[in-house]
Amino acid sequence: MPPPAAPAPADAVETADIAGFPHAKLYRLAGEKKRPVVVILAGAEGGDGAGKRFGPILAQMGYAAISLPYYSPNWGSYGPPPEYPDLPGSFIDIRVDQLARLRTTLAGMPGVDVERFALFAGSKGSEFALIAASHYPWIDAVVAYAPSDLVWEGWGLETLEAEGTRSSFSFDGKPLPFMPYRGFVEGLQKGPAADLRAIHENGRADHPGRETAARIPIENYRGPLMLIAGDRDHLWNSGRMSRNIAATRNARGLKTETLIYPQAGHDLAGGSADPREDPRGGGTPAANAQARADSWPKVVAFLAGALTP
Repeated sequence: MPPPAAPAPADAVETADIAGFPHAKLYRLAGEKKRPVVVILAGAEGGDGAGKRFGPILAQMGYAAISLPYYSPNWGSYGPPPEYPDLPGSFIDIRVDQLARLRTTLAGMPGVDVERFALFAGSKGSEFALIAASHYPWIDAVVAYAPSDLVWEGWGLETLEAEGTRSSFSFDGKPLPFMPYRGFVEGLQKGPAADLRAIHENGRADHPGRETAARIPIENYRGPLMLIAGDRDHLWNSGRMSRNIAATRNARGLKTETLIYPQAGHDLAGGSADPREDPRGGGTPAANAQARADSWPKVVAFLAGALTP
């Protein structure tokens, strides 16, 4: 495989709104060339921060990079106002099938090749991406940082007195079966002191009978998959869940690249080798920086091999 081409200059990137998708943006290099799609799916922080960060970078590499905001936290009087009030304010029944409508819309935009279609996702966005890949055969590649092998319980104002009742995601108008947490509302009350990893792990331990239904059937996805995770992830056990995903796919002979860093945490996306603090996400700043520096060139090569920008 030839090495990826050198990125274009930042000022060569153009942006465009995407009709019907509030706050979504297309980032691409100017010109008539049709470029493969990479949809960026943010995590539980919501909004379009991940899209603004990675959209220009991926566009410079030759992709039609799509920032797709799908959630903007709204905790009413318990938190700051939502950044985007017209997006879902609760992480409940997020529609995975909106990706099919997005693909149809993108097919009508200039300079976009929807026949080459990838997802670039992190954390809850990786959960979204893996669910989508298990349903849609036209997804050609997935990069999943800090992924989940399960669909998890949803959260929002509606669940403060109804814990364990709602799913994070839906498909075709139906909530997906999910794994409940243990102590999510109690964790909210603790704020930054909450042990989010334990909330997930304890919920999983409490409900072994729900694991089969909640599991994302990632073996249905036949394309290449890259997983990046840290064993010191404090937000959820992405190292364990990556191994579960890889084992399921390896048993079917499916291509999976798995990068698990024993001392790293949750903050692994991008190529910055500069240490930065991430007290909630786990890992040491040095280990996280090393993991980013090691994984990013492999992500770049993975996308180039799958999509040929």
